[in-house]
Amino acid sequence: MCAPAECGRWIPVLFVLGLIGWCYGVFMADVLLPGLAASSAGAQRELAVGLIVGFNAIFALAMLSFLRAVFTDPGRIPDSWIVYEDPRQYAAGDLEGGGGGESGGLLAPTKVAQSTSERKHDGNVRICKKSKPNVYKPDRAHYCKVISRCVLKMDHFCPWLNNCIGFYNHKYFVLFIVYMAAECIFILVVTTPVFMMIINNMEEVTLDLHDAEFHISLTYMMVCLLALGLCAFSGFHLYLLAGNYTTIEFLEKRGCQPPPGHVNRYDLGTWRNVCAVLGDNPLVWPLPVRWTCRGDGLSFPLNPAVTGGDRGIVQYAKKPM
Repeated sequence: MCAPAECGRWIPVLFVLGLIGWCYGVFMADVLLPGLAASSAGAQRELAVGLIVGFNAIFALAMLSFLRAVFTDPGRIPDSWIVYEDPRQYAAGDLEGGGGGESGGLLAPTKVAQSTSERKHDGNVRICKKSKPNVYKPDRAHYCKVISRCVLKMDHFCPWLNNCIGFYNHKYFVLFIVYMAAECIFILVVTTPVFMMIINNMEEVTLDLHDAEFHISLTYMMVCLLALGLCAFSGFHLYLLAGNYTTIEFLEKRGCQPPPGHVNRYDLGTWRNVCAVLGDNPLVWPLPVRWTCRGDGLSFPLNPAVTGGDRGIVQYAKKPM
């Protein structure tokens, strides 16, 4: 059995599922299906059928993305990156040989230094001392205090998914919020004429939970708020995607007012930035799969404009006490 704190983290996920289920049920049962039943043969009926098919297709992709974002491990630092005090505990090898996998040889500190470009303020390799055992931190990896371990290319912890967003589930997260924003817009466009008709014909406000008009009105107002939030949230993450930023990197290194001369050392151009998350083949971008996604989350190509050594080493400034 899970601890009470761990079980409690699933409450937001259940809330999201309940909210999605309510909006889906009302839209299907009180708007789309009655519209199909009332439509006559011909173009009107074809439109009603097309709306149902289109809505459910997007909904299926959204829910598959949701499930994969929730249950996909965001990325673990392999055992080969564990910090050992005794140099004799390190086996010979490199990232491409026996030292990259969890069952391979151990990476000596010199090998780690050669494979990473991010450094501490004193120029040393980053070490996560919060992880037990301590591990060397690959580029773009950060410690997540909620799941108590380092995550590869960590973006943020999402309480609504009860999972950290990292290298291996970033695509699913982006697809989920984009599809949910699209679904909200879809519902608003189709439901607005129905909602306006209800308002125009309303003589008094009723709170009858069994009344379809009450269901539609309540759902319409909820979806308006959801659409505003999801469209803004999706837009922000699509901006990060195009610039090859994670949320942490944007907040720590760029922000709304980037420092003079700021260059994102992972920016490879918009096309390659998008491919780095969604995959190399645009035909599978809409699908919640990682068939054409490259990389292992341990190292990343660098922006050619970045200078400071062969790998563009950039040191972190020491944080104020």
